[in-house]
This record gives sequence, C-alpha cells and structure tokens, in this order.
Amino acid sequence: MTPPRQAPDPGSRQASAASEKRLPSWLLAHDARHSAKSIDSVAVAALFYLALPNLIFLAGWLRWPFAVFFSLLLLWSARSAVDWRQVRWRCPYRAAPALLIVATAFAWCALGGAGHFLAAPIDWMVRDAVLGDLVFGDWPVSYAEKDGIHHILRSAIGYFLPAAVVAKTLGIASADLALYLWTVLGTAIFLLSLPLPRRPVAGLALALLLVLSFSGMDLLGVLAYQGDWPEVPVRLEWWTRFSYSSLAAHLYWAPNHALPIWLASALFYRHWQHPAFPGFALLLLALLPIWTPFGLPALLPFILLALLQFLSRPRQPPPTVPLVVTILMVGLMARFLGMDIGGIGTAPPLAGATGTASETATRDHLLAYLAFVALEFGALALALWSRLQHSRGILLCATLTLLLLPLLSFGPSNDLLLRASLASLVMLLLLTLSVLRAAGWPRGGVDYPWLIVLILLIGAFTPFHEAARATMVPRWPPSYLQNLVEQQGGSFPPHYVARLDRPDMRLLLREPSPTPDRERRHAASPGGQRER
Repeated sequence: MTPPRQAPDPGSRQASAASEKRLPSWLLAHDARHSAKSIDSVAVAALFYLALPNLIFLAGWLRWPFAVFFSLLLLWSARSAVDWRQVRWRCPYRAAPALLIVATAFAWCALGGAGHFLAAPIDWMVRDAVLGDLVFGDWPVSYAEKDGIHHILRSAIGYFLPAAVVAKTLGIASADLALYLWTVLGTAIFLLSLPLPRRPVAGLALALLLVLSFSGMDLLGVLAYQGDWPEVPVRLEWWTRFSYSSLAAHLYWAPNHALPIWLASALFYRHWQHPAFPGFALLLLALLPIWTPFGLPALLPFILLALLQFLSRPRQPPPTVPLVVTILMVGLMARFLGMDIGGIGTAPPLAGATGTASETATRDHLLAYLAFVALEFGALALALWSRLQHSRGILLCATLTLLLLPLLSFGPSNDLLLRASLASLVMLLLLTLSVLRAAGWPRGGVDYPWLIVLILLIGAFTPFHEAARATMVPRWPPSYLQNLVEQQGGSFPPHYVARLDRPDMRLLLREPSPTPDRERRHAASPGGQRER
C-alpha cells in the first residue's frame, strides 16, 4: 500500500514566500531559454574534461591509500550529483554547425600558441618547461632538497597532466601535439556550451567571431594614454596599471587558468535555475582547484546568487554527498596549493605613492581606475542593463566584481585581477549574446542595440592585434630540455614551486623525485630533441 503523500509544511511555504518578497524580482530573473537547461552531453563532457586531471593528480601524486580514498569520493560525488538517467545525450547542434564550432576551436588554439604552429607568447616557455618536468620526472616533481625539505611543483598543473600522461606513454615528441589537442578539446566544449544560434550557419559564424573578438576598448585607452597608434607585437591590455584581458589573450597567455573558469562560468549560466543545479555546482567547484586557485574566487559572487535562489525555493534537502566531498577536495587542494604561498610577492595597488608625491599618485590612480572601468567593462555593462530583460542579477554580480578587483592585489602582476575577473567577463559575453539575439541578430534594424555593436567593434581591435602578433612574429619551437628552475635561471618561481614543509602534505603525498636536468634529459631522448 502506497503511503499517503505528506502535505508541504505551511511554515516552509510561508518562509519561502517571505524570502521571495524580500528579494527584488529582477535579482533572480533568468534567461528562461538558456539558464534552466537539464544536464546534457555538453555538460557531461565539460565535467569529464575538468575531472580527468583531478583523477590523474590523485593517482600520481598521493600515496595509494589516499589516492584510492579521494578518487572513490570524487566518483561517488559524480554519481550522487547527477541523475544519470535524466541526462540528454544528444548533441545540441547538427553536424554542420558542430563542425564549424570545432574548426573554430582548432584555429583559435593554433593562433594562441598551443602546438607552436605559429608564434607563441613568451609565457609558453614556462608552460613548456612545466610540461617537460611532468613528462621527464616522476611525481611529485622535486627541483631540490634542502635541509630534508623538497621544493616541489605545486600550482596550476591540472591543464598539463593529461598531455603529460600521453607523452610519458608515447615519448616526449608527442607532448606538444597532445597539449594542443587537449586545449582544442576544452575550447570546443566551451564554445558548444555557449547560447549560440544553431541556424543559419552565417549567424553562427558571426556569433563565433563575436566570442573570439570579445574585449574591452583597449585601443581607446592606448590612444588616450600613449597618443600613438599601437604597433605589433606590443600588447595593448596594459595601457594602465590595471588589466582585464580579452578572452583571446587569456587563451593565448594563460590557458591553464582560462579554460576551467570559462567552462565553469558557461555551465553556471546554462544550469543555475535547474532544480538539479546545487549538486552539480558542488561537483563543479570540487574539480577547479587543481586547475587554478582562482576558479573559486572568480565564481564566488555567482555561487552566492545561486544560493539565494536555492534558499528562495520551497525547502528541499541539500545535496549532502557532493557537499561533503567538495569540502574534502577543496580542503585537500587548499593545503596543497597554500604551501609557501607567502613567497608570492604582491605589489600594492598604490605602489610608489610616497612622500610629497602621495596626493598626485592617488589622484592619478583614481583617474586611471575610472578610465579603466569605463573602457574595459563599464560602457558595455550600462548598455546591457538598458537592454536586458532578464539575468540582471548576474549582470550586477559581474559588474560589482569587476569594480572591486582593481582595489585588491595578489601576485607581482596582480594575478587575482587577471584571473578572478574571468568569470565576470564570460558572463558579460553571455549576456551580450543574449541581448543581440533578442534584438533579432544578425538582421539589425532601427531599434537594434548599435551602441553595443560599436563597443564590441572597438574592443575587437585587441584580439585582432594579438592574432597579428602570432602571424607576424617568427615562430619558435618548444624545448623540454631545461627544467623549470633552469629555465628561470636557477631561481624557484613562487607561482609554481613550494617547499614541502607541511606534515600533513608529507603524509599524503608520495616521496618527491628530483626532475632530471638538461644533460640527463638529452641523454634520455636520443633522436628526440636536439639542443636549442
């Protein structure tokens, strides 16, 4: 006999109604077409992409009892967070649009330096060194042992791990191609997760061009502050003391940070209004730290918005298993990534403002901040606000985050500003796509948001300038003969290397292994790399 269904708790209904009344109606308004999607093949592909480096790290870096324990926890969370019976396994795009998106990913990543088909940014020298260390050395990778304490590779390594496994199996000659294909895969999943038009193909091509060229109006900043037309290969995005890089620049210069935040932001927008989102979001958050320490800070404002949405609904049980697993995984990675974090230097926002020059420096700082806000995101945010019929809560979170970040500082180049802004910039992109599609894009008309189009056209100069660098500067091949410390002239770069001096980490991690130096690498790869 089926037990009678219990009536909803009147107190719970009243509390939910009161909560909704206290919140402005626009705060939780959402994109009804694109923000309540059920979990589908694109979301599963993104989860797998983010999860694979986590499983590799657990298996390769932790002692086997802890590796088995955390791996099983992660798999248990994946089983509990997603109702696999309800997953829609069909690709949301037909063959021709899907091929166009994948081809765009191949071309965009080649422009960015992955695969070294064209001139890569200079930061790829560090990325190549990290990849070489992961291929040639046993894990955890150690660069030195002083007073019984190893200096190990510890940060932003998730991006490299799958390619390193391939190259360990097939040889170092496969490393560059493996990393290129891994970058293409992540970029293609990101593009597939965006609310792009599915037909006609011309409309999809224009939307993809918008994504590739999405940027702040750096050209105006360069002309105003420097007075000269920018030349290749000088970067445009540091025309003032702050910088919000274009999506293209993030892919070109820091794909290890960009790809996980891109994917997590797009998945948030697609699913945050779906009833199954809380467990899915917790699993997503658990997967980010091995990729980048800036993933959680970047998404935090939007997670808080989703929490408001969760609390405003009729009471439902929290996803206990994903919550516990996320706490354990984030705690593990926080301890790992936090080793020697004090060694990372930080330039204060008002560096140089001392003595009688203090007032002038403060005024210049304020003017630079206002110009930066206006050109990088402020004009676009205001134009979107006037046109947006939904998701204003997301726009507000993105705008406030972008306003706040220049007032904070972490890292010698203010990495917090560069990386934690990414989720908010992706949200601006998503809302721009939404507004243009709602206006009848690409047909246009008298009431079309031409101001937004003008802002986008001016901003597009930056990514095209960046692409010109890749095609005009001489190509240079990768070299894996030097380890990271040798490549840095014998110093230990604090972003990547830390002392293994925490007792809990020494218990959890395998015994570190010294990475081979140049001579041993050259001897270990006859017929492979030559001296460069």
